[in-house]
Amino acid sequence: MKKVGKITNTWKQALQQIRSKQINDAIETLDKCLLIIALAQDNNHEKLDGIDLDLWKTRVWVKLEELDAVPLYDEKV
Repeated sequence: MKKVGKITNTWKQALQQIRSKQINDAIETLDKCLLIIALAQDNNHEKLDGIDLDLWKTRVWVKLEELDAVPLYDEKV
């Protein structure tokens, strides 16, 4: 069995919360994913659980966008 780390487990937890319609909890969990990614990047890691940090960033960001958790950019500001 493949051993997974904190980011994978946290990601899976967020996906489960989304399936269970616990959207606010899922957003909180995805925020934890972003924190894990930021800490890894600060420590000069290029991968987490064998996956590039850039891919993790994209996964989390896209999921947050799908949940409408990312504010829309207003060019007029």
